Amino acid sequence: MKKVFTHALFLSVSFFGMWYLLGLIDFRSIFEIEELTKENEQKLGTLILDAVAKSNKIITQDSIIAVVEGMKKRICVTNGISDSTITVHIATVNDVNAFALPGRHLVIYSGLIEYCKSSEELAGVIAHEIAHMEHDHVMKKMVKEVGLAMVISLSGGESGGEIVRQTVKLLSSTAFDREQESEADASGVHYLAKADIDPQASADFLFRLSHEKESISNQFELLNTHPNSADRAAEIIKLRKIETFTSRPISDSTSWKKFQESVRLRVGEKDLF
Repeated sequence: MKKVFTHALFLSVSFFGMWYLLGLIDFRSIFEIEELTKENEQKLGTLILDAVAKSNKIITQDSIIAVVEGMKKRICVTNGISDSTITVHIATVNDVNAFALPGRHLVIYSGLIEYCKSSEELAGVIAHEIAHMEHDHVMKKMVKEVGLAMVISLSGGESGGEIVRQTVKLLSSTAFDREQESEADASGVHYLAKADIDPQASADFLFRLSHEKESISNQFELLNTHPNSADRAAEIIKLRKIETFTSRPISDSTSWKKFQESVRLRVGEKDLF
């Protein structure tokens, strides 16, 4: 019995001793994970963005980009975020979707612009995606879904085009985990409030998404990437109540409709490049 006890004690001490020693090892430094994130994320984002551009027409008209850039800048500047580090790209895709890429690229589908009833609704989506960037959710998602080895391979340009295309599909159609989504919602509401943009528009947008998903769900990719819309809308209303802001409209309804029409015209053109 004594030998059994001694053996068990030895195993226990060995296990916790090994656990302690492993805890002292900086695996991030050994495998250069931090260096990968900081030095190669931009390269990785550019690679993935190129795949998006090859599959979809990108709107480059200055007057259209300026409207979205104005929303982004208002949110960033009032929240102490460098707006020049975030690049907006509008792709002519009918899906109601927007997503962040590594390197702080924000891709917005024309279908999302068409679906939003106001500039404040679009600003809410932009604020949410900026929050994902600020919390480094994009790279964490990639490592989780694709694997560190594949992320390293992609950033080194060692993967084929099909793998890159599948990565685009992953980033544009796979949900963040619940904790990340809640964190982005909370930060997004705060960003909007600091910019004096009423977060109620975000709640209205999500409620509408939830109610209409059955009728044209094939276009609502945003429901796949950001699930539980009704619950999230209710939580945004709660978060809105604890924020202090003076609502200042981004634009009036007439200006917003003119902007939507200008996007529709560009979508209908054959050559946008």
